[in-house]
Amino acid sequence: MIAGHGTRTRRRRAAVATTLAAMLLALAGCANLPRSGPVTASDPNVPAPQGIGFLASGPQAGSTPEEIVDGFLSASVAGINDEFLVAREFLAGPAAETWQPLEQVRIYADAPAPQIERTDDGGVQVSVMAEASLDGAGRYTEAAEGAMIETGFTLARNTQGEWRIVELEDGVLLPVANFQSVYTQSVLYFLTPDHEALVPEVRWFPQQNVATSLVSALLEGPSPWLAPGVTTMVPVGTRLVVESVLLTEGVAHVDLSVDSLAAEGMERALLYTQIQATLSGVPNVQEVEITAAGTPFELNAPPPRLPAYPYTSTPLTAVSDGELVQVADGEASPRVRSELLAGMDVRDPAVGYESPVATTVFLDGTDRLVSASGNNAPPILLTEGTQLVPPSVDRQGWVWTTPAASDGTLRAVRSNGQLVEVGASWLADGKIRALRVSRDGARIAVIWESAGSTVLDVAAIVRAADGTPRELGEPRRIGDVLTDATDMAWVEEGTLAVLGTSSVAPDPTVHLVPIGGPTTYLPPVEGATDVTAGRGARSLVVTTDAGRLFERNGSAWRATLSGLSDPAFPG
Repeated sequence: MIAGHGTRTRRRRAAVATTLAAMLLALAGCANLPRSGPVTASDPNVPAPQGIGFLASGPQAGSTPEEIVDGFLSASVAGINDEFLVAREFLAGPAAETWQPLEQVRIYADAPAPQIERTDDGGVQVSVMAEASLDGAGRYTEAAEGAMIETGFTLARNTQGEWRIVELEDGVLLPVANFQSVYTQSVLYFLTPDHEALVPEVRWFPQQNVATSLVSALLEGPSPWLAPGVTTMVPVGTRLVVESVLLTEGVAHVDLSVDSLAAEGMERALLYTQIQATLSGVPNVQEVEITAAGTPFELNAPPPRLPAYPYTSTPLTAVSDGELVQVADGEASPRVRSELLAGMDVRDPAVGYESPVATTVFLDGTDRLVSASGNNAPPILLTEGTQLVPPSVDRQGWVWTTPAASDGTLRAVRSNGQLVEVGASWLADGKIRALRVSRDGARIAVIWESAGSTVLDVAAIVRAADGTPRELGEPRRIGDVLTDATDMAWVEEGTLAVLGTSSVAPDPTVHLVPIGGPTTYLPPVEGATDVTAGRGARSLVVTTDAGRLFERNGSAWRATLSGLSDPAFPG
């Protein structure tokens, strides 16, 4: 008799028992596998992982069920290198053929070691502290704080009387250290709808043949959450003629199917830009050569060089004694004449990307969004609302804000007074703490309170043909290790600097939260209240409740000026 939980489980195990009728004894194990689990924040200055070859041993005669499962887990670590041939030696029956090891990768903490134990119904269950998970497309999801991976194995004796695994979940379990040794973080590049910038999407692939994995994933297109806010020049049906990108003497040879020739003119040039940018991070790739079914992929226009992180260098803007100031060369000077701000409660400025005179907005108190004109004219009221969220300016000049108590929409307004409501139904009834539009303008990050918890989501921005924002796509949850968050800034093309707390940083600390990677954290700044960033982690600026301004200085922070609050770089 096979023990199980629920009708579906009993039917599935009964099928296995029927198939293995020739076996002498079958024991069942069952478990619930969470889709994600927590990752522990750590110092970001970790050496880049190096590929390591692991050797696996097959099952030993006389092994107990627990030893068979333990051996299988060890062999799975080496599976990336041997195509899981040794790992399959621990399997029997249909499982030996149907098991899909790369359907998901469940990443667990290096310590404590997995608990492997027999269950009451005779199976074997593995329990371990979760770090993250990776789906079959290489998308990385951080685990929730304190989550566990629990997965069960059904075993049976074969005709030689040896125990083998006859039922298990698809996927593999890897400890963090081994995952970092065999997988590499990579980036696919798509396009903004106006074709003015690249938009990244982080994926993780085995280090072996990573160029092939990258191009194949690029041809398949962006993930569902990102797709509404980007475009791609890959024609429908385009694939690799052979499932390999050949690398010879620094040249990556990409042979696309004839479907790729449907791209014409600038579309073809942009497709070349996407592939070239995607392969630019692969070690030893210095040049990209594209063909279509073996024939030259001729370009009628040179491939444009598009930025992946559009940014205009602008002095830091902040608030000092109720005035807007800009900070340069260690000194603060007025950005707007003080008499123009008389009677206003200036807070939370935001700056655009225009040059030489950028859009500058701020909150007057908590309920009024105001634009500070560049020609020293009186500030202009843009919109009003109850407890407005600090604004963010995108590269197309739209200023984003919303009342903290969300009705399922955000507001976007231009300096000429044009205002639109941007649909975001998933925010309805939540309380928004902060929002920031990415440098490329294709994504927005939102810190908000949902069901009693503070969470961080990122979503695609859907725009009309003229760039007017219309709605947000479905969100992608990131930063699950955070226990609280209050402020944030885009610090790199796919990474947010989030001021918040976590189990390893219980005081407000800047955490670096990638969209598709493990969260790390920086040394704390006592009393930190606000964070902003220009380009890269070295550009980070933090202000404190005592009015001190700190800048990144190597691996630490350096105090510079006093009497400042609400710092803002463009965005």
